[in-house]
Amino acid sequence: MAMSDPVLVLLGPTPWEGSLIAGLAHPSSRVTIARRCLDTADLLAATSAGLGRVVIVGADAARLDADVLQRIRILGVGVVAVVTAGDHDSARRMERWGVDSVVHVEPSDLGIAVRAIALAVDRAVRPEADLEIDDSSPEERGRLVAVWGPAGAPGRTSVALAIADEASRAGVSTLLIDADTWAASVGIVLGLVDDGAGIASACRRALGGALDPAALGELTRQVRHGFLVLPGLPRAGRWTEVRAAAMVELLDVARQIVDLVVVDCGFSLESDEELVFDTEAPRRNAATFASLEAADVVFAVGAGDPVGLVRLVSGLSELADVVPGCDRRLVVTRVREAMLGKRAEAAIADSLLRHAGVDAVCCVPDDRGAYDAALRQGATLAEIAPSSRARQALRSVAHELIRDLGLSPARPARAAKVG
Repeated sequence: MAMSDPVLVLLGPTPWEGSLIAGLAHPSSRVTIARRCLDTADLLAATSAGLGRVVIVGADAARLDADVLQRIRILGVGVVAVVTAGDHDSARRMERWGVDSVVHVEPSDLGIAVRAIALAVDRAVRPEADLEIDDSSPEERGRLVAVWGPAGAPGRTSVALAIADEASRAGVSTLLIDADTWAASVGIVLGLVDDGAGIASACRRALGGALDPAALGELTRQVRHGFLVLPGLPRAGRWTEVRAAAMVELLDVARQIVDLVVVDCGFSLESDEELVFDTEAPRRNAATFASLEAADVVFAVGAGDPVGLVRLVSGLSELADVVPGCDRRLVVTRVREAMLGKRAEAAIADSLLRHAGVDAVCCVPDDRGAYDAALRQGATLAEIAPSSRARQALRSVAHELIRDLGLSPARPARAAKVG
C-alpha cells in the first residue's frame, strides 16, 4: 500500500493499544494514520468526510456494532479488525459483521502484529463499487418471502400469517417475522402476550454480535410444532431499535433455523431521511427494505375495492424501484361482488393488466365472519374456518409458493429450532 493511502484508527481500552499505535505510526510500517478517532461518532464523521481509505478498529472499541461497520462499508471504505490473540469469540463476531480482515495481536510481539495489519490494510483498499459476496450455498439456508402492500390496511398481515400457517401445515418449518415498524399486529392477531421479546430484542443482539440460531430460537414464540413467530415492536416509537444492519443479520440467522421465513413488512417505501437530517439517520423503513432486498419472493397485497386497487397500482411502481426484477406475486383481498359486480375477479385482473401490466393475480374472497371469529379467538383462519373460500384461496397461494421454492412436503424439512 502506498504511503498516501490514509487510515483511520479506533482501538479499545486494551493494554497494548498505545504500543500498537506507536508501531503503526512508525514510517517502516507503511501505514499512514490520518486520524486516531476518539469514538465511533468521530470515526463515522471522519469516514463520511473521506479522510480514510481503510479503518482499523479494535473489537473491544466502545459502541462498535454491526450498524457502524455497515455504514462504513457502504462508503466503500475497507475495515480491518484487531483482536487479542486467543479471543476467538471477538474474531468470529468481527467476521460476521463483514470486516475485510481480522488480525490477532500477540501483546508479547507487536512487531508481527504491525506487519500483519499493514498487509491487511493493503488488501482492504478497494474501489467504492466493490460489493461483499455472499458465497453461502442456497441449499444450506432457508428461503425468504416478504409480504408488502401499500397504505390502507389491504391485508398484509392476514396474507403473511396465512402463508406461514399453511406452509407449516404442509410440513415446512416456518418462522413469521413481524417487521412492520409502523403498526405491528401479528402478535395481536394471534393473541400472544407481550413479554417484551421480539424483533427489538433480536436486533439488539444482532448489533452486539450475540444473535445466533439458539438466541433467536429463545426469542421466538411457538404457535405449534413447526410454526414460530417473532413478534413485532410493542410500541411504534421504538422503531429506531430496528437498524438495517441488525435486520440483515436477523434475516440471515432466521434462514438457518427454518426452511421458510415469512416477513410481514410495513407499507412505506420512502427512503428520504437524508433530506430531513444533517447527518446519516436511522431509517424507519430499514426493516422493510432489508426484507424486500433479501426476499426470494415478494408478495404485493392490495384491497379489492377501487381505492385499494389504485393504491396497489401506484405502489407497484415504487416497489419496482426498490427491488427491480424480483419474483413478484399479487394478492388482492376482500374481493366481493357487492363492490365490483358478479365478475369481480375478472374485473380486477383486467384492471391490473391494463394499468400495471400484471397478468396473474390471486383474488381472495371476502369472508368477514371467518376473519372476525379468528381474530376474536387469536387463531388462524385454517383453525377457525378450514372450508372458508378465503382460506382455500390462500392455501393455494401457499402451496404454489412452497412448490416453486422446492419446499414441497416430500423434501426433508428441518425442525424449527427453539432455544
